[in-house]
This record gives sequence, structure tokens and C-alpha cells, in this order.
Amino acid sequence: MDTMTPVYGSSTLLLIAALAVAVLLVLIIVLRMHAFVALVLVSFGTAVAAGVPVADVPTVAIAAFGSTLGTVALLVGLGVMIGRLLE
Repeated sequence: MDTMTPVYGSSTLLLIAALAVAVLLVLIIVLRMHAFVALVLVSFGTAVAAGVPVADVPTVAIAAFGSTLGTVALLVGLGVMIGRLLE
């Protein structure tokens, strides 16, 4: 993966992070969305808002989860969510 140059300054990135936390809280508390799904959606949205190209978002997300955990984390999280629905 190539090194990315920052698109925005630090104050803009802090504002994006604060808005991401606010959106995450709204999704979980107000809309009662499952926390794992809300976290994944907000992280993808934050990456796009921070200037990561849309085509690179899945690659960056998997790299951020870690090389071993990244390929399994989404499946495990979704499996847990489906298991909870079947209870």
C-alpha cells in the first residue's frame, strides 16, 4: 500500500473525528442500530471524509484491523450479531 499524503489539516481531522463520534452515538442510542454495524459504517464514512479514496477504503480497513484479525473480524462480528438475533 502506498503512503498517503494528508488531505486536511489537524483541526479539520479532529472535527471529522468529533462528528464521527456524534454519528456513532446517534446510530446506537437513537436508531438502536447494532453497535458493531454502526462502528463499521461510521469508520468507513470517516475514512471517506478524511480523504481516503473510496476504492482504497476496504483495503485500509482490513489493514487497520490487523493482518490476522482483519480477514476474520467482520465475519466473527456479523456471526455474533446473527447469533444474537437467533436467541
